[in-house]
Amino acid sequence: MANRDRSIEALIAALERLPGVGPKTAERLAFHLLRVPAEEALGLARAIDAARAAVRTCSVCCNLDARDPCAICADPARDRALLLVVEDPREIDRFEATGFRGRYHVLQGRLSAFEGVRPEELTFGRLLDRVRTERPAEVCLATNPDLEGEGTARVLAERLLPLGAAVTRLARGLPAGASIAQVSTSILADALEGRRPWS
Repeated sequence: MANRDRSIEALIAALERLPGVGPKTAERLAFHLLRVPAEEALGLARAIDAARAAVRTCSVCCNLDARDPCAICADPARDRALLLVVEDPREIDRFEATGFRGRYHVLQGRLSAFEGVRPEELTFGRLLDRVRTERPAEVCLATNPDLEGEGTARVLAERLLPLGAAVTRLARGLPAGASIAQVSTSILADALEGRRPWS
């Protein structure tokens, strides 16, 4: 808007770059941050700064954690024979809630022709190197059961099968089009229990 201060416009533009935040939500958030006490708004900035300073990408599984290797990779009690491949670090907590005791690999996204995301932009190479080095008995592809997730799983399976590990996929207890981060723990546990060989 022509009568708005440039700093407000810059704040709205910065918020609009966040995933899932459109122009109206960005505007609402910006004015909220300008309306609340300065300490509250700056507390958000400090929390972001602290998290950015403390959290790093695990050099083993690509999870986000304050430690490297992350707490899961450093845990000697984890089942080294089972590697669960997920799209996003947020999904690890969902699987942990099911009692899963294997290890993880985080792709940091999924293939998307629409968004121009190719295998080189994800952690495909690191996953393949891990499988060659660590030799897990099973690699379970736990990508989301939607078009991009299925496509990502298919490309991964083609690259993983020649390496000798059994490649499995979560059972179809997950509804098509669902997001792993939003399904119930019981559905996720059933899907994990009923995983099947990749065909």
